[in-house]
Amino acid sequence: MKSILGTLYWVFRRELAATLRAPILFLVGGVFLVVQGIAFAGLVNALSDVRRAAPLGALLEGQLAGTLLTWVMGLVVLTLLGMRTVAEDKRSGAWELLLTAQVGEGVAVVGKWLAAVAVYAILWLPTLAYLGVVAVFRTDSGGWDFGAIVCGYGGAIAIGAALLAWSVAASAAASSTLGAGGLGFGWAIGLFLAGELPALWPELPVEHPTVAAALHAVSIREAALAFARGEVGTPQVALVVGLAVTGLSLAMAFACAGRRRRAEVRLRFGGTVAIAAIATLVGVIAVEHPMRIDVSFDGRNTLDDQTREVLEALPGRALVTIVRPTLAGLEPIYDEATRVAERMAEVAPGMRVHTVDPADAPGGLAAVARAAGLQQTDLASSGAVVVDLDGKRRVVDLFELASFAARTDVTQPATVAAVTIERSLAGALAGLASARPVVACATTGHGELPTATRTASGADWSAVTERLRAEGITVEDLALPQPIPPRCDVVLVAGPAQRFSPAEALALQAHVRAGRGLLVAAPSRAVQGAGDGTFTAIAPTGLEPVLATDGLGLPPAVVVDPTLGIRELPGALFVVSGYVEHPINAGFAGARGTIWYVPHAVTAAGGATPLVVASPASWGETDLVTSPPTKSGDDLAGPVALAALGSTRRVIAVGSAETFATATLTGGASAADLWLARAVRYLAGATGTGVDVAARKPHQVRLLLTPSQRTAIVAFCVGGIPLLWAVGGALLLHLRRRRS
Repeated sequence: MKSILGTLYWVFRRELAATLRAPILFLVGGVFLVVQGIAFAGLVNALSDVRRAAPLGALLEGQLAGTLLTWVMGLVVLTLLGMRTVAEDKRSGAWELLLTAQVGEGVAVVGKWLAAVAVYAILWLPTLAYLGVVAVFRTDSGGWDFGAIVCGYGGAIAIGAALLAWSVAASAAASSTLGAGGLGFGWAIGLFLAGELPALWPELPVEHPTVAAALHAVSIREAALAFARGEVGTPQVALVVGLAVTGLSLAMAFACAGRRRRAEVRLRFGGTVAIAAIATLVGVIAVEHPMRIDVSFDGRNTLDDQTREVLEALPGRALVTIVRPTLAGLEPIYDEATRVAERMAEVAPGMRVHTVDPADAPGGLAAVARAAGLQQTDLASSGAVVVDLDGKRRVVDLFELASFAARTDVTQPATVAAVTIERSLAGALAGLASARPVVACATTGHGELPTATRTASGADWSAVTERLRAEGITVEDLALPQPIPPRCDVVLVAGPAQRFSPAEALALQAHVRAGRGLLVAAPSRAVQGAGDGTFTAIAPTGLEPVLATDGLGLPPAVVVDPTLGIRELPGALFVVSGYVEHPINAGFAGARGTIWYVPHAVTAAGGATPLVVASPASWGETDLVTSPPTKSGDDLAGPVALAALGSTRRVIAVGSAETFATATLTGGASAADLWLARAVRYLAGATGTGVDVAARKPHQVRLLLTPSQRTAIVAFCVGGIPLLWAVGGALLLHLRRRRS
């Protein structure tokens, strides 16, 4: 063993010395540094572009990801480094001299490969200047993730070493240096493009998930990105080691061809096939049972234990669809969402991740926007993540994926203050997989809006029922006054046109005292003349005593708000920002609008809490005769509540049942049904998912550059550093020749 290692070191030192004295090194190095300069120029543009948010990932992700052009040029450099290792010696006769010096083919191949790897590692040294550029011009106060930086450089060199093994194999197979270059580049580009095929076939993860997973596992670019993120995983290690060992074995087999007996040569090629099969098997095991070491300083590549518990307990196959935004400034958030979702898919059995454009959203963009409670244009521009499990769906929007810092200048891009992607996706999956059923019972017999059937006029709650069932909530009809079954977690009163009897009111009160929920929606259609914006009468529901026990009231007043009025729908109000901070309203303020059709005023006292309020310009109109309504001293002062939660947190009063009517929801401008589903879950005590993953604070590196500074940096990195390398190499060669 000592003799073999000594011989290997001798070959390595001899080859390295010869390469460092060759002029080709400085030519190849110049090309390599031009490639890296182009990649860094793209990173500089991304970090200094004030029109878009800074990338969320590690510093080197953007550079090492590169583009198809930079990767192809990088493969050319690796081919140039490896093609002369054996072919040039064969041409000059040095190969035979080396083997006659008691050096075996295997030792000679490995020694030359190690020398090429060492040269490749040396070529990376000038790129450390890029970190100096970042240090000088960065505006943030964040530190350096040295773990990710070292891992990224080490991974890039390791991937280059694996591909160099195939370039050396081509050099051993060819009889000329030019032929070795052509064959080596063909092998390298083939290995690289195999992992790029999923990008050409977006539907592949859904239609053929096994094929997509296999191609993802052999993606060289994905391996480079993983290393750049500070992640050392068995799938990436298996890929790099498998490529290197197989390539070296193939090089040894070709080195023996023409010198050894045919039987021995066939045996060596057979051994190469066996090694390739073993490497494939090891890769499959590594992908099926991945293990990773996270060397990033904040552990951004590691899933929380609670997330793993949720994923491992999923009852069925989940599909996570990333709907990419049309706003380029939001792409970093969805890049991170894709990465987190793919990491979760490695833990969850059968979970698939699919990325689409808004036009290809599952079920159509309108259906996704409807489920999210957003306008189609807003969803298309801001993107979303659609989570499907066992026929149930939830949409996670932008504001659930990240929170943004306040901006003093609206022309500047939004800065991500915290990333909550893992928490939101795990919470959505946990909610869909919740084993606890929720039953909502809707009262009948008082002229309520029907929940099970859709009417021609749209005066029904069928759209609400569809929403509740999609959320895993069972909807049943309930006839009073018999005792309310314990299975009814929440009772819905959808706009009664006739009064409830005292016995029925007592049954509902007993239901609330038993710790279950009640949601009462006042009937706006009982306000006569509401269609033309005038009000003449308000009919009581008979449930006023039940509501009063919880500090709630539905006084004979209609909410009027000139600032929220809708011209096409007299008497209706459009609320976007009137949501009080509460779990029911999470994600609504400033993002989701709700149309409140001729709403009754809702009062909250004695511990009751308003949930949705009109603007300060609103008032509760008590004069239902005068038209148009005018504010007077007898009216309720604003801001007036449109919905409120009782003091026991078991009763919600809503000012308008028609707010949730199918006719109101059909246009897609109102997310009231989503709000109602949140309210029902809250009353049923089913809002918590048990997933409390901490938000991650991103370390966004931002460069402050003038256009001239950006141009100078790009010129220095693309042209200056390669030129310095070439000039330095020329001077070194000149000095060596003078000494000799």
